Amino acid sequence: MTPTAKAEIIGSRKTIAITAIVDTGFDGDVCLPTRLAVQLGLELIGELTVELADGTLKDELVFAGSVRFFDITREVKILLTNSEDALLGTSLLNHYPVSIEYPGGRVRLRQRQASGGRRS
Repeated sequence: MTPTAKAEIIGSRKTIAITAIVDTGFDGDVCLPTRLAVQLGLELIGELTVELADGTLKDELVFAGSVRFFDITREVKILLTNSEDALLGTSLLNHYPVSIEYPGGRVRLRQRQASGGRRS
């Protein structure tokens, strides 16, 4: 089973609740399927060269949005994917102690005392 966690992604048009894969190999904040980004109305803020798991370098567009995770909302950089899977990366998870139980892939995330975001 793939480890997942729930979050809400906030754009200029809409907020969408997602169940995303906890991806410890992704050092960004959030990666979303392109179809969700269009619905959210995300703002393009730049371009970034990323290294894929196979070592390939690829230029990716970066979008601004917010994520609500553990009742804390923070601004994040969002990358897009043609996959149907959303990803939560280590830059976002850096704020939370994470453990994954195998077998089963159950994810346990805890909120730290000093969160660095704003409650909403």
